Amino acid sequence: MRYRFRCEYLGSAYYGWQEQNEHGKTKYVTVQSALEEAFKTALRTPIDLVAAGRTDTGVHARGQMVHFDYDGEIDCKKLTRSINGLGRHTVKIRDLEVCDPEFHSRYDAVSRYYVYSIFTRPVALLRDFGWEIGHLPIDYDLMQREAKSFIGEHDFIRFCIPRNDGKSTLCNITRFELVQVSDYMVQWHIQGNRFLHRQVRAMVGTLFDVGRGRYPEGTVKEIFADRFKGERTMAPPQALVLEDVIY
Repeated sequence: MRYRFRCEYLGSAYYGWQEQNEHGKTKYVTVQSALEEAFKTALRTPIDLVAAGRTDTGVHARGQMVHFDYDGEIDCKKLTRSINGLGRHTVKIRDLEVCDPEFHSRYDAVSRYYVYSIFTRPVALLRDFGWEIGHLPIDYDLMQREAKSFIGEHDFIRFCIPRNDGKSTLCNITRFELVQVSDYMVQWHIQGNRFLHRQVRAMVGTLFDVGRGRYPEGTVKEIFADRFKGERTMAPPQALVLEDVIY
């Protein structure tokens, strides 16, 4: 039978989602390896977890979708309690349920929704969950105008670190909106059909460079056209959260 669940995790506690093995042994603790160890203990058999996407090291998640196959019936509420008790406090699961045997957490996803938080003044309590840019003068209206250049389907090869796996680098971005949350916090709300390795961080970093006047309006289009040769900022990972995967 096939099961699925949502999970949330503190990205700074793991080396990304994807399990990393070296000579048959786990090299780093990842979200996948931590959860699979808990499931192995609870079910007394190894299982393979398949997530909707491989978040990078340091990136958090609130709505990651995961599926797995298990030959037998499961008391979903009981297993949820077991996994959340056996696992680390930095990763929790919810909404465990039986699903269609053809369901695939990655390939059936219509879009992924991320939120990137920026603090516009020094902070202490939330600094591990946002990018603190302090009192730098930023033109947020300009950043929002520049973000419109990301909307639609584009080849994002110049906004990612290619994994060299032969897969397409085309992505369709449907939302890239700046939201004022408070007098010291703004958030980018970003949604698209798929995202590449470090793509969101590269996009936000470029908008930051434009907003602070390092590069002019139109820089995103220049990068897409491979006419831009300058150095670019990579936004830090701790400010990024995978909020939801839509099916």
